[in-house]
Amino acid sequence: PKGFLETCAASTLDLRRIEDAYVDRLLTDVHQSGSPVICGLVARGFVDLNRAESEMDPHMFEDPSPAWFGHRSPRVDAGLGCIPRVAHNGTPIYRRKLRREEADRRMEQVYKPYHRALEALLKRAQAMFGQGWLIDCHSMPTEADTARAPDIVIGDRFGASCGNGLSDLVETLFRERGYTTARNTPYAGGYATLAHGQPSLGRHALQIEIRRRLYLDEANVEPHEGFLTLRRHMSEIAHEICAYTRAEVGLNAENTKKKAALDASAAKGLGRKRP
Repeated sequence: PKGFLETCAASTLDLRRIEDAYVDRLLTDVHQSGSPVICGLVARGFVDLNRAESEMDPHMFEDPSPAWFGHRSPRVDAGLGCIPRVAHNGTPIYRRKLRREEADRRMEQVYKPYHRALEALLKRAQAMFGQGWLIDCHSMPTEADTARAPDIVIGDRFGASCGNGLSDLVETLFRERGYTTARNTPYAGGYATLAHGQPSLGRHALQIEIRRRLYLDEANVEPHEGFLTLRRHMSEIAHEICAYTRAEVGLNAENTKKKAALDASAAKGLGRKRP
């Protein structure tokens, strides 16, 4: 956003290295499976949509809210709160302390509209079909110990954000395509799965973390030759997930019009994330 880079000490490349670069393009064909797609429009360095609004580092601000001092977390302490303090390799993002009004503006203009749109879509799906399903996709950096690091981490908050059937299915689909997987370690799910996943109420949320080395030159933040293969696999997996959810809610020809209306409502939402 305009003016953001002027406040930054970190380079644009270091800022890009902490974002979910090109994940939106991996999901380009997902809508063809019948699922609406909502993408964030700004980089993680500006505001992290997968954090609670209260996860702010008060020491980043000239005039912090007193409430922020009571909501510390390991993520905030690491500099990775709702407004991150550090970029790639712990590089400080800002040249100066921020003002609270800057945080408030980001919440009002970016964070809250995103979560309102997501919540509205899930509520509408649940009203139409009795259940709503969220697949929250992110990317994760490659660790030094690449021999042990999984390609895909599936997070369901240890079964609290969605039914085991969905988690089992998604893990199987990735393994069938040759990917190594882990469940809930080291990423069990962020704010989106916590806020929107309530399986007892018919709302399921699953987080998928994709190892960046699978599709990205992480040094330059550019796709490599593995991108097209992963995009094809993501489209195939999305098709299988949609088939599973249709079976779960009993979607058939009689309520196809309802699903078309749901797709149309999503199309009027936030648009697509810029690379």
